[in-house]
Amino acid sequence: MALKMETPMMLHSCDRALEQGFDRLKREALRWAFEGYPVGDYYEAALPGRDAFCIRDTCHQCIGAEALGLSSANFNMMKKFARSISPNRDYCGYWEIDRYDRPCPVDYTNDGNFWYNLPANFDLLDAFYRLYKYTGDIRYLTDPDIERFCALTMEQYIARWDRDGDGIPDRIPEEGRRGIASYDEGGMSMHHMKVGGDLVCAQIKAYESDSEICRLTGRNELAEIYHRRGEELKREFLRYWFDAEQGFAFGMGFDGQLRFDPNDPWKTKDVFYRGIATAEQARPILAEMSARMEEPIIELFCHLPESLWRYGMETEAQKALRRAMDPQLYRREYPEASYSAVGAIATGLMGVEPNAALNQVATLSGIGDIEWVALEHINVLDGHISVEHRGHEATLLTNECAHPIVWRARFAGEHLLQQDGREVEMHEEIMRISEQTVSYVDVSIQPKETICVKAV
Repeated sequence: MALKMETPMMLHSCDRALEQGFDRLKREALRWAFEGYPVGDYYEAALPGRDAFCIRDTCHQCIGAEALGLSSANFNMMKKFARSISPNRDYCGYWEIDRYDRPCPVDYTNDGNFWYNLPANFDLLDAFYRLYKYTGDIRYLTDPDIERFCALTMEQYIARWDRDGDGIPDRIPEEGRRGIASYDEGGMSMHHMKVGGDLVCAQIKAYESDSEICRLTGRNELAEIYHRRGEELKREFLRYWFDAEQGFAFGMGFDGQLRFDPNDPWKTKDVFYRGIATAEQARPILAEMSARMEEPIIELFCHLPESLWRYGMETEAQKALRRAMDPQLYRREYPEASYSAVGAIATGLMGVEPNAALNQVATLSGIGDIEWVALEHINVLDGHISVEHRGHEATLLTNECAHPIVWRARFAGEHLLQQDGREVEMHEEIMRISEQTVSYVDVSIQPKETICVKAV
């Protein structure tokens, strides 16, 4: 049965098409949310009809699900995956779990014969940290199954699958469907690829995230080790896997040679989805992807709006979001399509960025030339907030949490700022991924309080 809940999140705007598009996405996403089955609360995160959730799709849908209020499903699904890691499966977990709380039969025969994509462990670890930042749920840092998963992934999992000693897991054909080098499950990756570019990007993010997890839980020495490993791997990736003429390599063959395909930038989408590329590297390739957004299958397209907003490409991001909202979009019923678009609306269009460690929510308008957009009752930090952007000139935030929060009100460019009509001290920061300069003010905002900050 579907989950007996309705998300309180609503979008209002002077742009009626945007409102209608959001309403459709919300209905579509909640259609895939369920309770009352042996697996517990969950949302479909796999091919429609599987009655299941796989690691890749769950990790990529979880922020949209969280914004909608599916917190119980998120933690249940994440813990199920974490608990499933096993030395008997070479420190892999279950790739896909069905509503009957079993490894999905289509992907699992026994512990020696099962489907598994090597980026999965790293993706899951990064999702734990992202969900902690978004929710403040300390279980994502301290739950025993999650702690064990992180420890085994960062040491034993890498050691087991790294056959050439370079610190990166790799594939050999004899493994069959175990240890696929990439999330790309086409013939090239399945049979001819030793290492996928998305695998390296996922590992970089896992090092970054586990470093932060270790720091937050008082393991500072380990935090420094993983931070250093992540920085080294990122430097090597950006140095060797990028070519000014060909873009990013999508993988490495068994001959040790990198594989480029400048005619198909979609093969390297994870470099931008994870924010690994520099802004200078990313923007020309993302511009080409935006111009060709009708070409890829839904699995490749659906995170384009989020990636474009991440790199500050607001106009292109809105065009991609409009396509994601199109009721005629081919395979729009694929759950990742609606969940990723909802996530992009919260984190991109509205620029909502929670950081539970600081009890902070940042905002940055991404609404372009729309006069105003309000996203109400967004599920964050164990409560809700409502955000209204009036162009790029003013933002209002209402704290609907039961506790005070710190609001970082960001505005693109250099501005003087006013809080409720009085001038306040402005600060500047460089956004880590887009490398844009923003002006901001940090405001303590009490429960049920609404504050307006303007750029003048």
